Amino acid sequence: MVKTMSGNEISINVGAQITPQPSAAQAKAGNALNITPVKPEPSISAEDVGRAAAARKGESIQQINETIKQLDDAIEELNATVKQVPTSLHFSIDDTSNRFVVQVTDTNTGEIIRKVPGDAILRIAKQIESLKGVLFDDKF
Repeated sequence: MVKTMSGNEISINVGAQITPQPSAAQAKAGNALNITPVKPEPSISAEDVGRAAAARKGESIQQINETIKQLDDAIEELNATVKQVPTSLHFSIDDTSNRFVVQVTDTNTGEIIRKVPGDAILRIAKQIESLKGVLFDDKF
């Protein structure tokens, strides 16, 4: 928006403040036009954004902890149910890869017949997890 004002003044409202323009004699004398940027006031402060992010982070951590507790309870319940039936299944979570692991064992000898996922897959998952810091800036 441009408003014409009295004399040599022009007001332009585009995010900059322009002071009165010099006359031709002032321009020859070396007086230049003075333009001062006007910074708009933010509608939300950085502190407000930080508080909101911290609150969401706290809620996310709480949800993750609740989910982990629910998973642990479910694993305990599965193991208790399997023990009642004469089978040899064992459910757990691998600490390094955070994956579910199911072991099928021979009840007579205690030998592990099958492990899902296998040891090779768990090792690969662990190696990929260790590479996250190298491949990405932050660990996920």
